[in-house]
Amino acid sequence: MGIAMNIFPVMYSMLSSDALRDFVNENFDVGQVITCKILNRGLNDTYAVITGDCRYILRVYRTPWRTRTEVYYELEALDFLVQHGVSVSAPIRNVDGNLASEVVAPEGLRYVTLFTYAEGKRPQLDVSISYEYGKTVAQIHNLTDDFVTSQTRPGLNFTYLLDEPLKIFTPTMKEYGGDISYVQSFARAIRERFSKQDMDFGFCHGDFHDWNAHWNGNKLTIFDFDCCGPGYRAYDMAVFLWNLKMNYKGQEIENWMSFMQGYGALRTITDTQLDSIPWFVAARRIWLAGIYLSNEDVWGMGIINDGFFRSFVDQLKEDESAMGIQIR
Repeated sequence: MGIAMNIFPVMYSMLSSDALRDFVNENFDVGQVITCKILNRGLNDTYAVITGDCRYILRVYRTPWRTRTEVYYELEALDFLVQHGVSVSAPIRNVDGNLASEVVAPEGLRYVTLFTYAEGKRPQLDVSISYEYGKTVAQIHNLTDDFVTSQTRPGLNFTYLLDEPLKIFTPTMKEYGGDISYVQSFARAIRERFSKQDMDFGFCHGDFHDWNAHWNGNKLTIFDFDCCGPGYRAYDMAVFLWNLKMNYKGQEIENWMSFMQGYGALRTITDTQLDSIPWFVAARRIWLAGIYLSNEDVWGMGIINDGFFRSFVDQLKEDESAMGIQIR
């Protein structure tokens, strides 16, 4: 007689690469899968899938990071963009015609989607590629003015970018002696300065930077729409500037100007939007700090210390100085 065993609750399981290989073979009509290997763990898990003559990307959405309706919002947006000729890593329907499949993991239901592979490699940004990136962002904004779905996603608004992250990291920041009052003052200044009525609001990728694109020498392909949703288009542009400030010191001005020229070639940028972008860079920093603290099952809490919060505040002070303002 066997012994009954209860499965201990888990925060985050890693699905077997071999089992996922078999799952793709059973559920997708893409040819025989030769290998399926984990590429990286993150907010979701990403696997490289190789058949006889093609490469694909398999995403396993994390529970409870993404609900069914949130997953389908993203996938329907991608399907819409593909139909309108945008170069994106596109979801492939399974044999039942669905954009996502379901698997039961120890932590609960998880969603699985197979994507086309984005040819090329992560670009090293220069003025020419930044120009193409700006055009691509504008193209996506233009087309998605007409995107309609019954699925829902949290809006990329001030509640999502500022209020919720502040609730998450305020107790821990106080514990480490961080200057939380300065961050709270900065968040209030951002919220008070702009209103939805003054801004271009619509579908956003939410994470436009060079880690989420491949360049094959003449074409840019965008991927990882996991942070997409209805939001401020200025925030979408600000993420690109945030990345330049973080990773392209000394090159950010020329790349940013080129990006904006590319964007402006296809879509009008109002003065209000332009003025708001540096503020949304700061909002991005606040949002990201909240992401790190609210996903301990991904990164653990070892990276959270006084240095983490000191660097966070220093970055906000750089933004304050660059804008020529005084927060307090």
